[in-house]
Amino acid sequence: MRCQYFRLTMPILLILGHIVAAGSLRAGSIRLESGRLWAGDRQFVVRGIAYSNVPIGRRPADALPAAACLWARDLPLVAAAGANTVRTYGLLPADAGMFLELLASNDLYWLADFPLDRYYDPTRRLRESQDRILAEFRSYAERFRSQPRLIGYVFGNEVLSAYPRKFAGPYSDFDDLLAGAAGVLRQLEPEGASLLTTTVRAPAEVHDVAGLSFWSWNAAGLTGFTETLAAAKGRTHLPVLVSEFGIDAFDAQAGAENEQASADAALSLADTIESVESVLGGVYRSFVDEWWRSGPDSSIHSITGSDDSSFPDGVRNDSWFGIFRATESGIADLNSLHPRLAFRALADRWVGRVPASFDLEDSPRMAKLEHAATGEETAAPGVLLRLSGDALASAESSAALLDRWPLHLEASCLCLGGRPAPLGWVAPDIVTAQAPWDVKPGDEVAMWFRSGRAANPMMVSIRKYAPGIFSDAVVRAGTTCQASEENGVRPGEVLEVYATGLGSGTASDSVEASVNGASAEVLYAGLLPSFAGLNQVNLRVGTATPPSPSAGLVLRIGGISSPPYPLPVAAATDRYGVSLAYSGGEIVLQAGGEPRTVPVRVEGVNGYCGPVLFTVLDPAPGLSFLAPTAFTGQSVPLELRASAAARSAEALSFHLIGSAAGTLGGRVSIPVTVLPSRGEIAVRVISGGFRSKPIARFDWNGRTIFAASGGGPGRGINLMAVNPSTGVFDAVRTFDTWGDEGASIRLAAYLAALPPRTLVLFAVADEATYLLSQGARDTIAALFGSRAIGELGYQHSWAMIGRKGDEIPLAEGSSDDTQVVLERVLSLPSP
Repeated sequence: MRCQYFRLTMPILLILGHIVAAGSLRAGSIRLESGRLWAGDRQFVVRGIAYSNVPIGRRPADALPAAACLWARDLPLVAAAGANTVRTYGLLPADAGMFLELLASNDLYWLADFPLDRYYDPTRRLRESQDRILAEFRSYAERFRSQPRLIGYVFGNEVLSAYPRKFAGPYSDFDDLLAGAAGVLRQLEPEGASLLTTTVRAPAEVHDVAGLSFWSWNAAGLTGFTETLAAAKGRTHLPVLVSEFGIDAFDAQAGAENEQASADAALSLADTIESVESVLGGVYRSFVDEWWRSGPDSSIHSITGSDDSSFPDGVRNDSWFGIFRATESGIADLNSLHPRLAFRALADRWVGRVPASFDLEDSPRMAKLEHAATGEETAAPGVLLRLSGDALASAESSAALLDRWPLHLEASCLCLGGRPAPLGWVAPDIVTAQAPWDVKPGDEVAMWFRSGRAANPMMVSIRKYAPGIFSDAVVRAGTTCQASEENGVRPGEVLEVYATGLGSGTASDSVEASVNGASAEVLYAGLLPSFAGLNQVNLRVGTATPPSPSAGLVLRIGGISSPPYPLPVAAATDRYGVSLAYSGGEIVLQAGGEPRTVPVRVEGVNGYCGPVLFTVLDPAPGLSFLAPTAFTGQSVPLELRASAAARSAEALSFHLIGSAAGTLGGRVSIPVTVLPSRGEIAVRVISGGFRSKPIARFDWNGRTIFAASGGGPGRGINLMAVNPSTGVFDAVRTFDTWGDEGASIRLAAYLAALPPRTLVLFAVADEATYLLSQGARDTIAALFGSRAIGELGYQHSWAMIGRKGDEIPLAEGSSDDTQVVLERVLSLPSP
């Protein structure tokens, strides 16, 4: 594939997450054996978080159009807490494939609730509805048959608590229903059925039930339960899972949120759960505050709970259990999340990985979401997109597979039209994404989430198609030679074109192409199998295409055209040629010094593709070059060198000629200055600490060869060594003795290794003493006779010209708050 795609998306290295080693039942599955859970050959302790993604203003019965976006926002944060399991309270919608994909990419397992609330009828026995319930359970469980991330089903939530309010008849009807549900799972997966559990509120409700794998006990609100767990275990041979634990974050007595209390309880209870024998683990009560649980108005985060003596403050407030609090983002259903201390407490206990972006003070900001090839603010299903903005991430992160990008990178995701967009590359100021294939045409909302925190929303126009050709992404078929604005095409040539926004189809007759207004024959059009969102179109330029230096290539599909791609058309009589280009500044060489590498761009003209030879027109004495074999469409690293005999000169023009047999040659001029290495050389050293204007600068014979202002590059001690026998100076070295703990050691070692009599220029920029060791100071004083280095203070200026082995420097100066300027004439070579 061509370079433009990689500039758009690379580096793209692994993110998709790994699957736990296979167990004996299903690949990657969790099995129950000898009263413990196992994943492969290791014991599996449930560290779970209960999850019901009901946004502010919604109720569980409402349809959630942003459900998949919320999964991409939330499941990476569940994993970041160190959890290995997510428990869902409600039934998953029919399009749950993304949920399963996100479980895998975050290395999470799943406890799936099958609630029975909708069947409650206190006037009828449960056995009257048993066949209907089991049929619906079978239909639901069949959707997730053989899913390696599924641990099992929580069949009914606290059905035995206040049973007469739910069903008539004896409790044993529920036991029969559980046995029937277990039978359904065995029928669906005879070789390794999913596990089955149900939750109870009171330990007295625990008993032996045929087909049940383990009991789940809701311990929410309790701050200790060792004895209660023991009592529950005494009533059954089955193991027990703590299906809910934790306390709410609102203190009714204080009338305010108490994050610390909920965090302390989370940590203590997590410790207790994993210390009790035959307990399979625990599930924290809630991922995020769910406002609907407080009352009928789900747009209000109520502080009024219900009396419950098991809670420390005597009040249970179900809408304040989240390890994240929710705030409105301005877009319905897409709330912003903010971690509580309980999140950090669990992450500490469960060895989680708290996202670095949690510590970013600035909220993420979306500046522009654009078509990656055209820069237009439009999108289409599957098109590659570029998002720019501020504080989008704390660091760079990339996807692993070129053809299948994940729905999140670390804990960041992009929501577009209610669907998560696959991500290829994330950095603080730019993101590469692919529009979801199932996004609907129209004006849709785009929202970026960084570790749960929402950015400003943006509106994006979605079209059925949005064709666009990437720059530098049209090549002559079977070659690496680009067809470009610099090197056009000839009628009849076959081209490979790389684009995006042409849809997922592969029918060549659905894509049209034209060059300079003349129809081009489309030989192939389709998605490139190895690259996400990338279309390849092979076409033949029409033989009757009229020549023009300002022609363009256009792709068209579904009545929508791409912006023209600049592509001149040469006439049959136009000669092939070569062009050279150099966009850098002046090249400074030193007589006898190290060579400099100069990038020269080599292009063909009028469709020439092939090798190029270099020669020099009227070279200055002592100047030479070395270049590898060059081909059109490349930047060639040209190595320039000045011999020891080269004369010092200002602003020479180095005329490079590129040619090939039968072509018009190309020419480029490179400005070159040659500095002397012998004779009387005037040197100047300037140092500015932070208290003055920060700078470190070295001048050689009136020419500045190094300058840095500190605050990053150049901060600390800068030095340049000069060989006294040849007069050749080395590249400037910087030792950041303010921010690099190893800089002092490297500085002392470098100076100690220099040959005797070596001349060295020293200059501080910004600050150099914070991590400057006494040993490094002593080395400079001993080897170069420095008088000032021992007293150099914080943010002071200091410069020195010294010779290794001399008792005193050739020149030295320091200042608390002004710049230091040293000037000296060196006679080179020197004895």
